[in-house]
Amino acid sequence: MKKSEHLKVPLKIIPEPEPNTRTVFHLQGLFPAFKGQGDIDKVCGKCGFILIEGVGTGIEIRNIVIRCPKCKSYNELP
Repeated sequence: MKKSEHLKVPLKIIPEPEPNTRTVFHLQGLFPAFKGQGDIDKVCGKCGFILIEGVGTGIEIRNIVIRCPKCKSYNELP
């Protein structure tokens, strides 16, 4: 499946977490935090930037926050 055919799932935007309360990924470039071979992309809930590319069905990444490198919003993976 082509990347453009991936299902896009927007993440929930949250306020910046308090220090030492959550695992937060601060990406340093315009690329996804994780890449896989699946057909689901998790995207920023504000700007749509792909934060996790190619998640497979049944694969869960949980309880982290990713700061979007494009718009600087905090996206929660519950």
